Amino acid sequence: MKSMIVSAVIAAGLLAGVSSSGALAADAVKIGFSNRTLNGAFFNGLTEYMKKTADEAGYEIITTDAAGNMNKQISDVEDMLAQGIDYLVLNPQDPAAGVKIAEMASRKGVPVIDLDSDISLSAPVITRVMANNRENNHLIGEFAVKQFAGKPMNVVVISGNQGNLVGQARRDAFMEGVMEAQLRDYGETNFKVVAQGWGNWDQQGGLKAMEDALVAHGDQINAVYSEMDDMALGAIRALKAAGKLEDVKVYAHDGYKYSLEAIRRGEQQATASNNPKLLSEKTIEIIKKYEDGERTFNNYEYIDPILITKDNVDEHYDEKSIF
Repeated sequence: MKSMIVSAVIAAGLLAGVSSSGALAADAVKIGFSNRTLNGAFFNGLTEYMKKTADEAGYEIITTDAAGNMNKQISDVEDMLAQGIDYLVLNPQDPAAGVKIAEMASRKGVPVIDLDSDISLSAPVITRVMANNRENNHLIGEFAVKQFAGKPMNVVVISGNQGNLVGQARRDAFMEGVMEAQLRDYGETNFKVVAQGWGNWDQQGGLKAMEDALVAHGDQINAVYSEMDDMALGAIRALKAAGKLEDVKVYAHDGYKYSLEAIRRGEQQATASNNPKLLSEKTIEIIKKYEDGERTFNNYEYIDPILITKDNVDEHYDEKSIF
């Protein structure tokens, strides 16, 4: 019976968001991946690499797009649980709702892995797989201080969405990195956030946030920190249109290939790696270990922190990368 169900699901694979190698065993592990959105290159890359990596491991995977809607994400997960998934991989739209979703899966006996967006330590999850946001953004902040060489930094911060724990961790770590480096190297801090804009994790949002900041504070701004590369690319477009790009240094996070191209051109100064390929590989690696009986995992399983600047961008650029 299960073989018939699996065959039917595979036949409708593209429409249902299911990936399979075609040689799937009847008892293959079935993963449900609930992504918080597909609005943005990183999130698209995360879904595509999760499909690819699960397929290579011989696992079946169902993927969903919550479209930035908490209630839809809850409904998506309910549907996947009804389909008999063995694991839930969750990129939560909202931290509080993420805990409820993890508890819902746990009551069904389905282990949960939190991926990319943070979730409370109270959540019943195997672990949380993500970039080391603190270390990465400390590195970006320290690099920015080297570039400014003691001069004042008047920064526009472009954030994703309010209440997002990962976005908060990134901007906090960037500011810590700046101020610690300034204190160490110059004995004082000379850092001011002149505006914070909300870019909703995509390029158009970053463009709008930067345009608003330029209207309000155009003569003061000499740096931009964006919690995500795609929003930074929008900010760069706005700065170009205003004729301000040469006077403003742009820093961001994720390691998006189009931001690496911007770094090559000198339009963006630095980013740090939040590679969805590596995140997906680590997630599937953890599922394999869990299948083999391992039950001891760290609260956080990080991919390696990497600062990317013009000096090393060619080492990390891959034009064929999905992200």
